[in-house]
Amino acid sequence: MQAEKRKMIKKLGYIFLIIIVSCQPKNKTDNSSTIDKPEKNLFDNYSNDSIRKQIFKSSYENNSTAPNYIVFKATDLNTGLTKEICCEAPFLSGAIHREFNIKYDSIGIKKVDSIILANRQRIFNFKNKETLKNINFYDYPDYEKIIERAKQIDLEYYYKTFGKNDSVNSMHFSSDKRIEQVTFAHILFNCGIKTTRDCVAGNNIWIGN
Repeated sequence: MQAEKRKMIKKLGYIFLIIIVSCQPKNKTDNSSTIDKPEKNLFDNYSNDSIRKQIFKSSYENNSTAPNYIVFKATDLNTGLTKEICCEAPFLSGAIHREFNIKYDSIGIKKVDSIILANRQRIFNFKNKETLKNINFYDYPDYEKIIERAKQIDLEYYYKTFGKNDSVNSMHFSSDKRIEQVTFAHILFNCGIKTTRDCVAGNNIWIGN
């Protein structure tokens, strides 16, 4: 009789334990709703890295007196700081010539071209301070500033007008605001739109592919 009573108490204990556990709030196994997802790149609404690689290559290969603007990343090996930079294509090749002390003869030019075009990530490392000055590294605005300016521009208009068709047009910039011209070219490049410095008026750029 005593043994049966103990069995009954044990069963009641198990039942009570099951009720307590089932009433407790369940732990979330999916934390996706609580983790901040990275913000989508603003420029990915209009372009992608594959397109940027294509226009980098075609822009760099433009050897006319009206060079294209290109965008790449540069790292200062003295500080470890990396910036996304926009400049006229010849300034990047000049930086490579200077950094590696490569001559400007036909062999040297081909070597520099191969170094730049083989760099599929478009990330270049420089230690020579004069080289960094050549691409305006020290004064170039941070990427956050580029994004801030991009948000002030009607990107949808430029994409529909110049990114999706063969339209071409020129735009004038004040000569004392050179950085505005370059950062504008930077933004359009990231949207998949080529820009070219006018061969006559340096403060004019041509927009379009």
